[in-house]
Amino acid sequence: MVGTRPGQPRSWRRHAGAAIAGLLAVAAVLWHPGERDGIWGALEGRLVDARFALRGPLPAPDSVAILLIDDADIARIGRFPPPRPVLAGAIDTARARGASAVAVDLLLTDPTPGDEALRDALARPGPVVLATARGGPPAAGDALSDAIARSGVEAAVAAPPGSVDVPMGPLPAFAASSILGHANLALEPDAGLRRLPAAVPFVGPDGEVWVPGLALAALRAADPERFAPVVLRGARAGGTISLGEASVPLDRYGAVPLVFHGPEGTVPTWPLRELDRADLEGRILFIGISAQGARDRHPTPFDRAMPGVEAHATLAANVIEGRHLRRDDVAWALGGLLALAVAGVAYPVARLRARVAAPGLAGIALGAGATLQAGFVAGWWFDATTVLACFTGAAGLGVAGQAARNARRARNLARFHAPSLLDRVADSDLAALDGRQMNAAAVFVDLSGFTARSEELGPHGAADLLERFHERVAQLAGAHGGVVDQIVGDAAMVTFGLPEPAPGDAAAALAFAAALTGEGDAADPTRSIRLGAHYGPVEARVLGGATHRHVTMVGDAVNAASRLQEAAKGAGARLAVSDTLLQQSGTPGRWIDELGLRDLGPVELRGRRLKLHVWAG
Repeated sequence: MVGTRPGQPRSWRRHAGAAIAGLLAVAAVLWHPGERDGIWGALEGRLVDARFALRGPLPAPDSVAILLIDDADIARIGRFPPPRPVLAGAIDTARARGASAVAVDLLLTDPTPGDEALRDALARPGPVVLATARGGPPAAGDALSDAIARSGVEAAVAAPPGSVDVPMGPLPAFAASSILGHANLALEPDAGLRRLPAAVPFVGPDGEVWVPGLALAALRAADPERFAPVVLRGARAGGTISLGEASVPLDRYGAVPLVFHGPEGTVPTWPLRELDRADLEGRILFIGISAQGARDRHPTPFDRAMPGVEAHATLAANVIEGRHLRRDDVAWALGGLLALAVAGVAYPVARLRARVAAPGLAGIALGAGATLQAGFVAGWWFDATTVLACFTGAAGLGVAGQAARNARRARNLARFHAPSLLDRVADSDLAALDGRQMNAAAVFVDLSGFTARSEELGPHGAADLLERFHERVAQLAGAHGGVVDQIVGDAAMVTFGLPEPAPGDAAAALAFAAALTGEGDAADPTRSIRLGAHYGPVEARVLGGATHRHVTMVGDAVNAASRLQEAAKGAGARLAVSDTLLQQSGTPGRWIDELGLRDLGPVELRGRRLKLHVWAG
């Protein structure tokens, strides 16, 4: 056992465990698992969904609306995708009903009959934003290049290498009288939709051009005095995209986390067939398709499958309302400090006793969860996965350290109790043992001439002698099923029958006596012993005070054994055993021969009223 010097407040183990917990917590904060791919990112997505659920729905926004072309509309139209004249009519009706801008979340990449109707509708007064995207076969043409340049934002950053792409759609005839906004999504590792890229770099007529997302482009088109110019400052950690005086913080990947209002339909939504009844006055209208063939539904915090167009409408409403969910460098730092604080508190609490540690850790977990939720409601997306990893790691190390400490204490305490009593003592199952009456064998052992030897050996030598003597008695007692009841200086009491009496207890006591007095190194001072042994009624008791207790046997057999040791000394013998013990063994003749016993007959023992038949050897 490694202990501590006097005055040393803590062991090196506690310091090592705390250092390991701290290093692991720092590593988790720097790694930031919630923004990783795979299971960690998926876990963070589910944890932020839980925070949305705890927050609950928000009031429906009155600044945006959605026109959804659903399966019933497609059935009425009879074609998928809907013909361009249908879209042209929807745009004209939306303008007539007071929409401040129309954003079309459809990639109009292929020419079809009726394109002229849509081209003419786009050319009429009233801003329209058309969707473009990265990937797929590019659509070329001067009109599209001009639309890209016209739609681009002022960017103070260069695009990452390899990220610039040619746009996919819309057709140049449509782009000529429209502005563009990208419709790309940023899906999470669990395929959930919780954020949108703020801007995407495309190839323009004079080089790379950052095109804003569909929602941001729609804001600029609807109210250029309020939401223009659009300026991108940083496309990664710590960046923002500004629309006039409104500044939208970007996450560490250049996307904007969404503040969802609620489940599908919370944003005012009308199907195409009810457009003539839609309240669009002053609203930005987003047109999208939710029909099965569009495959544009994604899991969100409130839905298993929300139309993608509602995510764009949600972002536009967030900017108008000033609702933001920060997941930038500042949120990373604050969340990291929270995770480190949780780890710093969880480790020492986990090292406490179980009845204190369990509620303490539960309180820390609840406090951390409440802090995460309060920050979330206030607009901060702290990485709950990092906090969870730090809490779990620190608490796990603390619990493991406490378990190791308890194991060390158990091993140390085991050295002060007989192995046969350990389970009873450890489980506090002493009530059934305390007060039990039984027959048992008792052997009293004394180290002869110890006083003279201690004077000759000095304190250190005497202590070494006692240590060797105690070790020998304990080893032989354990080998023969005995319990070292007491050790006081140069004497020991060993009992056979505790905690459960057995038919062979008397024979075991005699075998122990034979082993202890048997042949060996005559120069070994631990063999200079004298013992007495008896068999009779005893009572098992748990004695001691409130802070220290021990299990012992009380009764005539114990008292007589110590007096028999005196009788052996008076008879000039090494051991004295009662005839009762010999008869109880079942083979008295064997033990008389093996121990070399001679019959002393009835002997009067000190302090005992009745004589006892004694054998000495």
